[in-house]
Amino acid sequence: MNEPLPILRASDTHEAGLDATTLRRRTRLLGPGRLVRAGPNAFVDGAAWDAAGPRQRYVTRVYARLGRIGSRAVASHLSAAAIHGLPALGGWAVPVHATVPESMYRARTGELVLHTRPVSDAERVEVSGIAVTAVPRTVVDVAMSGDLRAGVVIADAVLRRGTSLEELRRAVNPNARGRALADRILDLADGRAGSPAESLARVVFRELGLQGPVLQQEFVVGGQRFAVDFWFPDQGVIIEIDGRAKYTQERYLAGRTPTEVFLAEKRRHALLLTVPGVRVVLRLEWRDLWDLDALALRLRAAGLPCAVRPLRSARQR
Repeated sequence: MNEPLPILRASDTHEAGLDATTLRRRTRLLGPGRLVRAGPNAFVDGAAWDAAGPRQRYVTRVYARLGRIGSRAVASHLSAAAIHGLPALGGWAVPVHATVPESMYRARTGELVLHTRPVSDAERVEVSGIAVTAVPRTVVDVAMSGDLRAGVVIADAVLRRGTSLEELRRAVNPNARGRALADRILDLADGRAGSPAESLARVVFRELGLQGPVLQQEFVVGGQRFAVDFWFPDQGVIIEIDGRAKYTQERYLAGRTPTEVFLAEKRRHALLLTVPGVRVVLRLEWRDLWDLDALALRLRAAGLPCAVRPLRSARQR
């Protein structure tokens, strides 16, 4: 969820006899009434925290911090991405990010990172009571942070949701540090990528020296239409990205059991191999995309001409 958990602040509960000391004591409880510290003098119900997912916990920490910093702070970078429901390549175990006036800047800590590039009125929105950078500015901030992979993942997601590439390009300040990397990421971005894993895979293929594959190529077999994640027509290779979501989330199950989905995937795999020109159907998982040397061996075995020395583009400026 993108909404924060209800936050208890010492300043709000003082009249009820719940001062900061009392709230902190309750973080040491093991049963009912336990609180979890979400930020400076900000606490949430322990049972609710335990039941929340990583994104909702992180969003709660963002709201806890932003309420403390003041109204001139704007949630930005990955913090804004979390609130907007956008993906984070490395997950949500990251500091809170906020953009503030230069007069409010202080050195980063393990829990808070402040930025000072000015945010115009057109680049901010209000979400549940706090200021957040708008989606195009958020994408560009992440893109300029130095991680090409993470930038492509979030840019693809935003394009997939309907934001135009022109909107993203307009958000790039021509004088900003990191502009060149942001431009490169937007050049690579493609809204046809169906998931963060597909976005990451496309960057990894680039690192391995492969020419850009065709995305979401459709094949008709026996009256059935199949769209594949990646198609390398010169080599006759289809690559599909497998994930747990396909076998666990209802939007993919569509009323079927995981076993039924698995068998349907096997039939699909076999049918694709009957298409003229298709030599290999290779299935990759998320974990395969992080070991480039092992992945290169598999891709070469499938007939794809990978580079001998992969280009490491993670955090490439």
